[in-house]
Amino acid sequence: MLNTDRVAIPAQVEVRLKRSAQFVDNIMDFAREDLIGFRRPLAATFAFTAPLVMAFVYHSGGLTHLLQVGASYLIVGFGGLYLVGRQAWPRLVDQFEAKSVEKRRAIADLKCGFSELSFLNLSRAPRYFEHDNGVLVFADAGDFRTLFFSIDNSNRNSGRDDRWNLYINGELDRRVWRWLRLPVSRDIVKFSTEASKLPTVHSDPQRIRSVDAWEAINVSLGEPLDGSIIHRPFDEVVESVERML
Repeated sequence: MLNTDRVAIPAQVEVRLKRSAQFVDNIMDFAREDLIGFRRPLAATFAFTAPLVMAFVYHSGGLTHLLQVGASYLIVGFGGLYLVGRQAWPRLVDQFEAKSVEKRRAIADLKCGFSELSFLNLSRAPRYFEHDNGVLVFADAGDFRTLFFSIDNSNRNSGRDDRWNLYINGELDRRVWRWLRLPVSRDIVKFSTEASKLPTVHSDPQRIRSVDAWEAINVSLGEPLDGSIIHRPFDEVVESVERML
């Protein structure tokens, strides 16, 4: 049976949200911080080598030679930064847009001032359907409802989602699941399992091998978000997914 209560946002999550909420609003400010922060190798190399080169030139050739070499060095350096910047700009724009969306969601989550703590006591083992980018998880939530998780394995190194490690270690087969979800962004920020393991009917998860099959499954389920409840019985949902593989 699935139960959900409102609880305070954990301090660690609140700190992360506040950090995201402080993100700059102007893309030029973001680009300036990216450059000044030496996140581009060429910018860092130019900044750290310029004083050494100027000092060596001045020591060996005097002020006149310093001005000549310095002008050439600056022209070459800024020209390189310009060319690299043109190539990096589209990626920088994508990063800015993604962080801007994250900022708006963080502000909205902070304004709500609470998170959702869910508890599920499983009576039977969940079902897994792997694909190239992760795994779809279906669990019986009781009352003719099915809990849906879409676990992306690209998050395994981000430190924000431990469910992939729990899945590959077999920990998702335990009877009790607990997770914390933010109210607006719907991000799952904490997940844990406990109690004994359930007997599994299928030892190896089935695999979604094509993009078309994945899209058909997603549409047939109503395009649920990660952590959503599908208002259909567990067996019915699993059977419909298996027919589309």
